[in-house]
Amino acid sequence: MRAIVSVANREGLTELARELQSHEVTIYSTSGTLKALQAEEIAALSIGELTHFPEILGGRVKTLHPAILGGVLARSDIPAHERDLQVHGIEPIGLVAVNLYPFAETVARQDTTLSEALEQIDIGGVTLVRAAAKNFPDVIVLVRPEDYAPVMQEWREQGEVSLETRRRLAATAFQHTATYDTLIAEYLRMHSASADSFPEQLTISLECIQRLRYGENPHQQAAFYRWANAAPHTKSPSIADADVLHGKELSYNNLLDLDAALAAIMSFTAPTIAIIKHTNPCGLACGDTLVDAYKRAHAGDPVSAFGGIIGSNRVIDEASAHEINQLFYEAIIAPDYTPEALAILRQKKNIRLLATHCPIEPKAVSAQSVYSGRPEVRTVSGGLLMQTLDAVGEGETAYSVITEREPTLEELTDLFFAWKVVRHVKSNAIVLAHKLTLLGVGAGQMNRVTSVQLAVEKAATRARGSVLASDAFFPFADGVETAAKAGVTAIIQPGGSIRDEEVIRMANRYAIAMIFTGKRHFRH
Repeated sequence: MRAIVSVANREGLTELARELQSHEVTIYSTSGTLKALQAEEIAALSIGELTHFPEILGGRVKTLHPAILGGVLARSDIPAHERDLQVHGIEPIGLVAVNLYPFAETVARQDTTLSEALEQIDIGGVTLVRAAAKNFPDVIVLVRPEDYAPVMQEWREQGEVSLETRRRLAATAFQHTATYDTLIAEYLRMHSASADSFPEQLTISLECIQRLRYGENPHQQAAFYRWANAAPHTKSPSIADADVLHGKELSYNNLLDLDAALAAIMSFTAPTIAIIKHTNPCGLACGDTLVDAYKRAHAGDPVSAFGGIIGSNRVIDEASAHEINQLFYEAIIAPDYTPEALAILRQKKNIRLLATHCPIEPKAVSAQSVYSGRPEVRTVSGGLLMQTLDAVGEGETAYSVITEREPTLEELTDLFFAWKVVRHVKSNAIVLAHKLTLLGVGAGQMNRVTSVQLAVEKAATRARGSVLASDAFFPFADGVETAAKAGVTAIIQPGGSIRDEEVIRMANRYAIAMIFTGKRHFRH
């Protein structure tokens, strides 16, 4: 048998080549791979000895030759193919081990030029992989180093590589080239003068991180994927890249709640703790210290906090770990943990501890970053919905006072805090807050006044003197009246209802200070 071995990723190359030699396979390689094999004293021949044509254009053309593609594409069950091979002196090729130029790694560097990116677009390698995959009944195609050992083991133990294994390898190969093409198309599109986040045709490149035990419920299957070409130089905290330091396997629901926790704490610069239940914050507070923030976040709703997910925008320290360890939580995500904190939290074997190993903080938001970043993706029957992020920068929230009374400085501080929190609550969303602490939440209700009632009920007597944030306008004045009777003193909302005047009159009637932002934050 003859094999083409040409790999940019040399992991496992030596072991693969030695195994092929044990099966008396003649190896042909391109210049870089050939040098690597010869350095290991492995017999291999150059591609030129197969094609009788040199590599040209600085290596751009080396494998695109009938002596190679004919040998790969020829079907053993078609006599006409056999005759063509004999006429032209071409030998069949039974194995192709190729992986492609590191395009994703190259464009991930911040200083990569367009010329450098174009040089990392593989042509011959992609053609070889697709040709071998097309003819998988006759050709074994290997594109991933992790496949080398099991395939060689099957060959060694069974005397052949089964048709089913070849079919699986072919599927992997076509997915490999599809992902490669997707990354190139995305790079060229997003670096054009008129970048378009929503082109007429779009493929999404993902890689599986983990097969989950089940989905939202035990009868549902699930897996966790990440974007395939995350760029290290633009690294920002994410669940997909977080390091699991301790605890049992993460579940589908854990991952959703961890993502909600991460999003919530990324809105704040002061030490902040968020406690998440079913993707909604049930506790959230800023403090002078992290332990202070935790105590206040927990006090916001100690009943709902049980079994929740904690997000921290600071390294978890010993004092915070002592407090957290007194209760049951499913998981924690934080930039990192001190050794003392880890020792304390690891006393509970099941709690999942995740570290981003990078700061968790608000990012500067520009129109370019919103439209060039990863979109939010949700499925609907028959298709996908995609949208740009509901991104809010660290700049001062634009607002206008529309009531007779202006908010005090303390009220303004709490209003802006509440405005950041309400973005992370399911619509219809209402939150009550005081002294940078979440006191009550009304989430996911079918009408806004019910959300107000739930938030007031949760806050109880603490509602008196608090402020209220609403993710969208009040369609009627009843929500404002309910808040006023509970003791709310100031409200922040987008405005824009046809009954704004009625709402404003109700606020004035109770001497409530109200501000409009002109921006809605629905979260369905």
